[in-house]
This record gives sequence, structure tokens and C-alpha cells, in this order.
Amino acid sequence: MDDAAYRRYFGDLPELKTERLTLRKLRVADVYDVNAYASREEVAKYLLWTPHLNLQETKGYLEYLSRRYRKGLHADWGVALRESGKIVGTCGVEAVDLANGTCELGYVLSPDYWGKGYMDEAFEAVLDEVFGRLGAHRAALRILEGNRPSEAFALRHGFRFEGASVRSLWVKGAYRTVRHYALLADERRK
Repeated sequence: MDDAAYRRYFGDLPELKTERLTLRKLRVADVYDVNAYASREEVAKYLLWTPHLNLQETKGYLEYLSRRYRKGLHADWGVALRESGKIVGTCGVEAVDLANGTCELGYVLSPDYWGKGYMDEAFEAVLDEVFGRLGAHRAALRILEGNRPSEAFALRHGFRFEGASVRSLWVKGAYRTVRHYALLADERRK
């Protein structure tokens, strides 16, 4: 995929449907749903950001995403329950290396919905887009050491552990080790 096609795709991010979910662009109107999980300590524990302090901070984040959508830059899909439309998390492309056909993925889900298979559904839909319409050669995940549930999630979706960058990332006042996982397009097809 060339840069222009990439920007067109993300500028008009398609809505994705699964059995129980709709993956769509986040909107400022989602502020209450997003804040309900983004303000929780257990959600941000292994992420680069700290819990949102208030609705204004969440609104600022959603405005930031709106600008990225408009510019055609990579962004997250909001993970919405099909029955209610409630946003319960995000899943999407965090970074793209067009020259090497690599997409780095990320995901977050409200603890109220952990263990119900929602992120499995959302992630599979995003993988279909990444390897299908985007034509990626490789999908990558960076997981902070200690996040065992996320590592198990990666393995369950066919990713393999590639190594660790020991104490390479300054996060919340300490150097943290990042564990690297990847899945190649031809491995996904198998």
C-alpha cells in the first residue's frame, strides 16, 4: 500500500461488523463511554498513558483522534456493542511502517467486559483488515513485561514472541521492559 492509499483508507476508516460488535470511528459524543474505562487504574496499568482524570481529558483525547481521522493518519476503531452502541474499548493500528509492510497494533477493553470474547472478535476483524485490505506483511505488538493476559491474548491469535527490549521504555517513572510479538501474513493464512 502506498502513502496516498494508506491516508485515504484511514481518512475514511471503514466500519467493521462482527457477530456482537461494531468497530467504528470514535466521536466526541462517546466521551462518557470512553471515560468509564479510560479513568480506571487497572486499564492503564500496562499502557503508556495514565488514567484519565476527568471528562475534559477524555474529550481532549477524542478531539485528538478526530484530527487524526481527518488527516488520514492511523487511528483506533471504537469497539461498540451492537445491541446498545456502547463503546467498551478500542482496537486498531498504532503505527505503520509502509516501506516494510508492518503495522503495530494496540487494544484496550473495559474491565467490565474482560473474559467475554469481545476483544477476540474485535482483534480478528482488525487482523482481517490489516492483512486483507491494507496488505500488510507483518503485524506487531509491543507488550509491557508483566502483562500476562495480553501476552496470552497475543499467543492465542497466532503471534509469536520475538524477544524483549530490556528496560528500554520510560513509563510512569521507571524504565520498563517491552516484549515484542509478531504475526506474518503467510502465518495468518495457515
